[in-house]
Amino acid sequence: MALKLLPLYLSEFRKRRKKTTLITFAIAWGTLSILLLMSFGRGLSTQFGISFRGLGDNLVMLAGGQSSVIYQGLPKGRRLRLYAADVDLLRAGIPEIQHICVESYNNEAISANGKETNRNVHGVGPLFDLMRTQVPEAGGRFLDADDELHSRRVAFLGWKVAENLFGAVPAVGRQIVINRTPFTVVGVLKQKMQDSMYQGPDAEQVYIPFATYALINSQPYVDRIHIQPVSRETALLVESRARAVLGRKYRFDPGDKYALNVWNTIKDAAEVGKIFKGIEVFLTLIGALTLLVAAVGVTNLMYALVKERTREIGVKLALGARRRHIVAQFVLETAFIFLKGTLWGALLAYDIVALVRTIPLNYDNFGIESYLTRPVFSLDIFLLFLALMGTLIFMAGIFPAMRASRLNPVEALRYE
Repeated sequence: MALKLLPLYLSEFRKRRKKTTLITFAIAWGTLSILLLMSFGRGLSTQFGISFRGLGDNLVMLAGGQSSVIYQGLPKGRRLRLYAADVDLLRAGIPEIQHICVESYNNEAISANGKETNRNVHGVGPLFDLMRTQVPEAGGRFLDADDELHSRRVAFLGWKVAENLFGAVPAVGRQIVINRTPFTVVGVLKQKMQDSMYQGPDAEQVYIPFATYALINSQPYVDRIHIQPVSRETALLVESRARAVLGRKYRFDPGDKYALNVWNTIKDAAEVGKIFKGIEVFLTLIGALTLLVAAVGVTNLMYALVKERTREIGVKLALGARRRHIVAQFVLETAFIFLKGTLWGALLAYDIVALVRTIPLNYDNFGIESYLTRPVFSLDIFLLFLALMGTLIFMAGIFPAMRASRLNPVEALRYE
């Protein structure tokens, strides 16, 4: 029945176009606000995840430390180092390890193409690229197992190092000299976001096979061991077991927090991720409150229309209109006001998000703008918005409509 009366409802709605224009604008503004705030909030969370994974995905990093308690008759203050042989020990003692890799580094003079620069040179294993998000540019590759097995003199460059040494000329296949030893460049790191790091951003680093690094440097220990657990949930277990395994070998208390330097990136990412998720929820609430103000405006408008059209409602009831017809009329008018404002606000929000995302990222020096220029207008955001909008439409229209439907026809016809 309501659909049959739809032309009548539209006709009534058009008669009050001027009165609904401002409230429609308010709804459009509220829609624009909540969708933009939700999109930028989601963009912050998403970009944080991307930039944090620039360091690596699900890593527990171990480095030597210094004992802080007396253990088994040994004094505190002992310097503890890690060695390449510890990799096999950890892999055998901790079944929850998926990948493990060693790393050592030192600052070296690097020359090529008539230029010279100082950079950190890292000796790493063949799984390092997988664990530390080292994606090569097209035409190159990262260090592989054969490079490590045969101690090849090959190097993988950060993109800033490649630009510094070779400019716009492709670096792959060219020669560089590290510590008076020639190396062939086999790959250049693809540009990526990275806001978590050690020894500086990966763009400024040089990587060579660990076996080759051990030949040209006299350092017997390793600076870092990277562990990737089989799952995020086992990260704390892997950290605890690593302390126990190494504690038995080097005779330190597994509960001594200073004996090993442990960087659990999974735990850190979860904690910081909660902060960004909180920001996203906060921005959504601010937008929802903005839209709620518009909904209150619609409710007030519909109450005013009920009062203004009291005699009209009385005539309809006297001629046999049922309560559901009166309710449907006012609910539909409320829905039209909402849908008109929502359509314009949603289209404008989508266009703004698409426009902002065209701003290129500055990988050389990215800051807060790199997070704010990547809003996300996703399906779940839109569905959440529609659920909120549907609730507001119902709440804004049902109470004025119920009031109108309860009017006494005789009293309504007497209304001046």
